Amino acid sequence: MKLQPSFSSYDHSFHICFSFAAIFSLTTVAVAIYLLKLKRRWCNCKICHGYLTSSWTEEFQNLCDWYAYLLQKSPTKTIHIHILNNVITANPENVEYMLKTKFDNYPKGKQFSVILGDLLGLGIFNVDGELWRFQRKMASLVLDSLSVRSYTFEVVAEEINRRLVPLLSSVAGKVDCVLDLQARAYLA
Repeated sequence: MKLQPSFSSYDHSFHICFSFAAIFSLTTVAVAIYLLKLKRRWCNCKICHGYLTSSWTEEFQNLCDWYAYLLQKSPTKTIHIHILNNVITANPENVEYMLKTKFDNYPKGKQFSVILGDLLGLGIFNVDGELWRFQRKMASLVLDSLSVRSYTFEVVAEEINRRLVPLLSSVAGKVDCVLDLQARAYLA
């Protein structure tokens, strides 16, 4: 009678330990790769730290006020929020460069167009490239016309005479009087 070879308990334990070690090693490598990628996105600069911890809420009521404060402090009037991969600028030269000089370098992209597609369709604010150029030319033809410019002049002149001049006259000559035109615009 021949005996069939069988795995001994030692062989069985070895296979279980080896399998556990292999799974543990692969999991450790996967977690290490994930943490390295996460570390690249994690930034310890003051702006990113303030954004992540919401510590800006201690001094500011809303995010826009905090951004405005950071932009005022910045010598270039530009801030970079690394963790969002965003750049925010209040520098007129940068804005002109992006919106006029090198507009083609800054496409809105497919994601932007998809998100706002239902609202904006294929309008000038939602397209890039040749379609944008075409719509810009069409808008320029309309907005540069004499009738539109004269109508705009009439409306602005009427608003100045009817609302702004009386408002400024009411505070003229008053000492230590602060007039917040922006707040008044929301009340009107």
